[in-house]
Amino acid sequence: MSDKKRRLYRLIESYINDYQGKSVQEMYGKGSRIKIHNLNFSVTQRSILMEAVIVLGDLITEEHMDRALADVLIQDAMVYFFPECSVKTYVRFDV
Repeated sequence: MSDKKRRLYRLIESYINDYQGKSVQEMYGKGSRIKIHNLNFSVTQRSILMEAVIVLGDLITEEHMDRALADVLIQDAMVYFFPECSVKTYVRFDV
């Protein structure tokens, strides 16, 4: 992975986990964070497919397995990075 792409991933993660970290911790548990795994840009359309990983914290229960907050936080973050593109998200969980 190139340094520019890695830097972009870290900027998006920083926005989500630092500025919205309280919401992430409340929804997914203490110690949880959202990592950006991959970004794919469409060649024919102005759209992005983003693969994100929710790294769960200390306590893992079924109520923590909801991807809705991650979708919202990613959509909010991408407005600042790619305002002209529509964003589709693929979210998975990890421990």
